[in-house]
Amino acid sequence: MNDTLANIFSRTSTRSFSGEPLMPAEESALVQALNQPVVFGSEARFRLIGPDIGGGRIGTYGVIRKAPAWVVGCVAECPLAFIDYGYAMEGIILAATALGLGTCWLGGIFGRTGAGRALDLRPGEIVPAVSPVGMLAARSTLADRVIRAAAGSSSRLPPSELFFDGSWDTPLADAGDWALPLEAVRRGPSASNKQPWRILRTGSTGKPEFHLFLKENPVYTHAIPGVVLQDMDAGIALRHFEAAASSLSLPGRWLVDPRPPEAPEAPDIRYIASWVE
Repeated sequence: MNDTLANIFSRTSTRSFSGEPLMPAEESALVQALNQPVVFGSEARFRLIGPDIGGGRIGTYGVIRKAPAWVVGCVAECPLAFIDYGYAMEGIILAATALGLGTCWLGGIFGRTGAGRALDLRPGEIVPAVSPVGMLAARSTLADRVIRAAAGSSSRLPPSELFFDGSWDTPLADAGDWALPLEAVRRGPSASNKQPWRILRTGSTGKPEFHLFLKENPVYTHAIPGVVLQDMDAGIALRHFEAAASSLSLPGRWLVDPRPPEAPEAPDIRYIASWVE
């Protein structure tokens, strides 16, 4: 397995840290990783902060322990902003994983005011999510284990409930070369581990297309005013699929199809983008 896939598959949510400050090389690598591309052209920007870096601390009501640093970010509000934010932020998360550092997506339980101050928010910008970053604690706490169990973080829906072949009635049984990019999506983090991604494969075996949809929980995804939580999950899925495909030299790119396949259960299942050559 190559390094990109290993990072995707090995990443877990870390809530307890050792408290050790980042090494200069780690800090430098993370700062370089903050400059991330996006899919839809939104203006997302990020900063690494911490007591020894500048920017202070982020309050998390006891959910995160002894994190030495934080990745905070913001995005200018626009229709696809939160998808782009999820895509870019996950790129930083994977860079931290490659350095052997722990991270944890936080979309709800953190102090947005402090994060906003660290970013010097401009008019129209919002902080959708942040992540602690640092060396893992020697052992997880009881609170960490309870949170993980409550979120179902150690379980995943089977591929037959996420990926479909030609129609929504047919689970994708044989993905061929694309099995690992799809598995990279399945392994992705999502808010409360709801795994809202659905992918429909169309086209021929030699030239497949993959259409990403989002099975939304309308009440949940808008639970935080001004933030669309599950759009960030869609961005994570875009990033994992693309990163895995690129690492395997599989062709394609994400674009918005003006006439995508029909979605079942509309509007709860919403089209996001298509992977095409």
